[in-house]
Amino acid sequence: MINSTPSFWQRLKHWWHARFSAPSAPTITEKDGVWIEQQDAHHYRLGLASDALEQIGDISFADLPILVDDELVAQDDILEVESDKAVENFKTPYAGTVVKTNDALVADPSAITPKNQAANWILVLKVD
Repeated sequence: MINSTPSFWQRLKHWWHARFSAPSAPTITEKDGVWIEQQDAHHYRLGLASDALEQIGDISFADLPILVDDELVAQDDILEVESDKAVENFKTPYAGTVVKTNDALVADPSAITPKNQAANWILVLKVD
């Protein structure tokens, strides 16, 4: 019978790799103009996709109709923006509880640009 217990060297190699390897980059998906970054098993960060921002033009007004601890259902409005081309409502793809919001989007809507997608995050959502 073959011993299936890993050797000391195999265990050391596995420990070393788990301890010192670079963490993988988070997976970002996009749906209906909103990018979705899974931060852990239950938390997602949502933001405005660069493609959507290029289509609507320069933003002059932004409104967050949500607050921290709000319970959202899928397709609830999470951000309304007004630009030189259109007024657009962005919706959440998931149901969950709002953990954190980016109030800087409302304070300075001109800073919302397609060049810096990571800064265009809207909220962190806890999905159960």
